[in-house]
Amino acid sequence: MQSNPSLSSSSQFVTIYKAPQRGKGQKLLDEGFQPEDFPHNPPYFDGKCYFAGPNDRSIAEEFNQSYREGILEVTINRETYEQYFKPLEYCYDEKDGQQRIEVVVPQSFFPILNQFRRALKPR
Repeated sequence: MQSNPSLSSSSQFVTIYKAPQRGKGQKLLDEGFQPEDFPHNPPYFDGKCYFAGPNDRSIAEEFNQSYREGILEVTINRETYEQYFKPLEYCYDEKDGQQRIEVVVPQSFFPILNQFRRALKPR
């Protein structure tokens, strides 16, 4: 039996989604996530970076309706995601009977996050 390379490849990666605030999309794409972009004062309060959880961009799409910077996708290999980022998952809310997950990344994890491919999508 032959394996489907696209299926096995996609299952090895997890994508999380961020709706960057106005004027930050291209900077985050080019320079990655930097502590100075997520200070400990409004609008962030805690200095953390918030993402829509694995493979569900709906939360980011909602925030993008206000920010209109597009959706920044970060694709992380599954092993790294499970080790570092899965413990940072929280229930955001429920929509259409499905629990939606957010990933709350502290600044100390930005160097790990910045190792992975980023793509800025218009929507």
